[in-house]
Amino acid sequence: MLLVAGFATRADAERRRVVVLPFEGDEKAEKFHAAVIKLVKKGHTVVSTDKWESTAENLSAAKVTDKNIKKVAKKLKVDGVIEGSVQKRRDSYMIKLKLRAGKNGTVTASVDTKADGPRIDGQASRDIKDELIDAIDNLDSVREGGGDDEEDAKPAKKPKKGDDEDEDAKPAKKPKKGEDEEDAKPAKKPKKGDDDEDAKPAKKPKKGDDDEDAKPAAKPSKFGGGQLKDGKDAKPAKGDEEDALKPKKDDEEDDDPPKRPKKETAAKTDEDGDEIVEKAEPGMKLTGAAALTPANRAIDATVGLSLNARRLAWKADADLGASTGPGQGKPPNYNGVPAPGALLDITAYPLAFGHKRKGVLTGIGVSAMYDRALLISSAKNDGTKLKTASSRVQFGGVFRYPVGSLVVGGRLGYGKQSFQIQEGSDLPNVNYTMIEPGAFVKIPVGKLVFNVDVGYQLISNTGQMTKGENYGKATVSGIDFAISGDYPLTSALFARAGLK
Repeated sequence: MLLVAGFATRADAERRRVVVLPFEGDEKAEKFHAAVIKLVKKGHTVVSTDKWESTAENLSAAKVTDKNIKKVAKKLKVDGVIEGSVQKRRDSYMIKLKLRAGKNGTVTASVDTKADGPRIDGQASRDIKDELIDAIDNLDSVREGGGDDEEDAKPAKKPKKGDDEDEDAKPAKKPKKGEDEEDAKPAKKPKKGDDDEDAKPAKKPKKGDDDEDAKPAAKPSKFGGGQLKDGKDAKPAKGDEEDALKPKKDDEEDDDPPKRPKKETAAKTDEDGDEIVEKAEPGMKLTGAAALTPANRAIDATVGLSLNARRLAWKADADLGASTGPGQGKPPNYNGVPAPGALLDITAYPLAFGHKRKGVLTGIGVSAMYDRALLISSAKNDGTKLKTASSRVQFGGVFRYPVGSLVVGGRLGYGKQSFQIQEGSDLPNVNYTMIEPGAFVKIPVGKLVFNVDVGYQLISNTGQMTKGENYGKATVSGIDFAISGDYPLTSALFARAGLK
């Protein structure tokens, strides 16, 4: 049996947060690194490499291990980490990439490919998209119930709005760079009766007030608001202007994440300037590439050409085989040539439509199959042509379940298979009616998906074969075995070839 085409449904894409670590190897590694980032950005959010490295250093997790990846990814809400190497061999570049899951740090996908020049295009681009980019879609999100960078957002809540920027900045401009405030104070004319050494440069204290008490009253702490009790603590020391501004810069950058709503469907930019779409809710649709895998397809349909060849041989006891006369002796064997036909085979999983639901129930489906020979005929020993018809129809229920990268499942079908030759043949016609339980497994190997299916046919009726005038009643059963392979032509179209 040869099937020439198939297709599957897909869903809208959901972005993941990914870090692409610097590549090792050739001097062109940096160029390939930028090219991979560009590919990933088309469907996902790329978090700054510098941000990852600085966070890893702060967490003492710079070495690439499962534990360290998980630790840093949890901090930055990163779903996946890509590491790679580039080596030049003559005029080609060997590219090796690995994808690690942010949830546990383990390697979930890898790709070894070759580029003809110092750029990613052609086959290298297709390999990376098929093996790596699609695998990113299947990553579990490390963000629970949303995806806002909660830890990054915390520093933005500490300072009161306007306190650090408006009030802290004022005294920072008073003293000259490199001078102590005490040296700068005499430049201001102190009020009569006040202590010159403790005079406040920004405001003139009211007569009779203590200067040290007056100064902190207008200045909040740079560590989150409130008033300072010690006037000396409020004075910026030498070089403190720059230190005071640093947390403000971080606060300004971190102000963006808290302003993003908890549920988003439109793209926005994160603090690194990259587009980001946060996970809306647990019911968000499955990503497009993941929706097309054998474990998630809502519809798996094949339409194409089939080749059917019938072989029939008889075994009989010696006394029966030697009998002569009408209706006696062993019937002639039948050796048909392969006849082309048309085949339609559809399996649908209703609860997987839309790809919003998850769980075991999405693996329950229904199937229907019809196969009919189009150009088939039989001939007698004298060459007389006889009209012949051959067809098979079956429908039933299926269940699939993913086990790692494999998909295993079972099925139960009811069907009929007939082979009819016009009158004038010594062969009895058959019209099988059967119930067929079976099992199947789908095995992804690179771009290919191999399908293995086996069923046991419980035949309840055979047609003329078991009638009294032919061979009488008998127990009849059969085995149905099929093996095939799928090769992707486009994102939703594949070619399948197999034997049954």
